[in-house]
Amino acid sequence: MRILYSFLLLLCACSVTGQKMLLLEKANRAKTVKMYIGETLQFRLNGPENYWYERTITDILPESNVLLLDNFPVKLDSISDIKVYRRSAWRITGASLVSLGGTLALATTVGRVLYNDKKLDLPKLYSASVVSFGAGMFMLSKRKLKLGQKHRLRIVEIKFPEPLIAPPPMKRQ
Repeated sequence: MRILYSFLLLLCACSVTGQKMLLLEKANRAKTVKMYIGETLQFRLNGPENYWYERTITDILPESNVLLLDNFPVKLDSISDIKVYRRSAWRITGASLVSLGGTLALATTVGRVLYNDKKLDLPKLYSASVVSFGAGMFMLSKRKLKLGQKHRLRIVEIKFPEPLIAPPPMKRQ
């Protein structure tokens, strides 16, 4: 119990630092997608090249509106497209469809090979398996968002300022 109190006292004595995050905002929506330092970002830069970069956010510099992606500075204005995961309901449904497609193909094969069931309609079952698997993989893929009028990236830093009035010095006994 004494260790717990010591830990809580130490935790309260620490100065609170700030928090930096990258926000993906959609026009006329209050909900945002927050990305923190250490997350992977897939993006495309402005220009004629058609190449997707996949980098880890190593630092966020809000003063200059710059991201450090694998220790390379990238201005936020130079990012034209970004890939993000779909909503969780889509991903859950997609994973279920992938599982259904794989299981259906396995069950059809086992029924035909091991049990020698001649009544199975193999083309219909395998095509249903492929369609289910393909639809699930589509739902699990990332969405491509074009940044501009509808979507935008913004850097936010939350920091707590020093108190205006300094606390009184502690008396030593």
